[in-house]
Amino acid sequence: MFNLYSLGFGTLLAGIDVVMMYIIKQYSKGVFASSYWMILPPLLYALTPFILLLSLKFETLMVMNMSWDIISDILVTAMAFFVLGERLSWMKTIGIGLSFLALFFLSYE
Repeated sequence: MFNLYSLGFGTLLAGIDVVMMYIIKQYSKGVFASSYWMILPPLLYALTPFILLLSLKFETLMVMNMSWDIISDILVTAMAFFVLGERLSWMKTIGIGLSFLALFFLSYE
């Protein structure tokens, strides 16, 4: 049986990472010219302790941290690939694929 709480909270936390990374990348490229955009990442990141605290009612810190990290890696990589047009080598693509396997094992009860 899968623990959907760890996947759900991990995805929510990783979603914050994706938005922050996108804003920072676009600012670094000059797409977002105003420095006011750089206020949003720390404000969004300030929500993560509260989300993590809530998630600990359903899963251990160890599993939540690993789930968050892996889902964040997958989603940020997907955003960079599909939205920003960045590319990966075959070997790095295999590494991302193995992340799914790790997530499977972490989520299985």
